[in-house]
Amino acid sequence: MIVICLSDTADRFHGFLRSVMINVHPGVYVSMDLDSGSRERVWSILSNWWEAEPRGMVLMMYRDKSKPMSLGICSLGAPKRTIVEYEEHYALQR
Repeated sequence: MIVICLSDTADRFHGFLRSVMINVHPGVYVSMDLDSGSRERVWSILSNWWEAEPRGMVLMMYRDKSKPMSLGICSLGAPKRTIVEYEEHYALQR
C-alpha cells in the first residue's frame, strides 16, 4: 500500500495523482497495487515538480521491510511534525 498526502501544493500534483491513485480524501491518495518501480517514478515526478515550484508539503508512506515498523517515509517541504526513528519504531519529536 502506498499513501501520498499533499498540503498546499500546485493543482497539477493533485491531477497527476488522481490519474494513478485513488483520492480517498482531499489531499490524500492511496494505491494498493503500484509496484516499487512505479512508486519511484511517481516520486521522481513529484520531486521534480516540487523542486521547480517549492511550495507546500508532500509526504509518501509505503511498505519497506528494511525500515522501522516496515514503513518507508519520504517527504518534500517543511513538515508540520518531525518523525524520528526511536528503538526500531517511529515517533513524533516534540
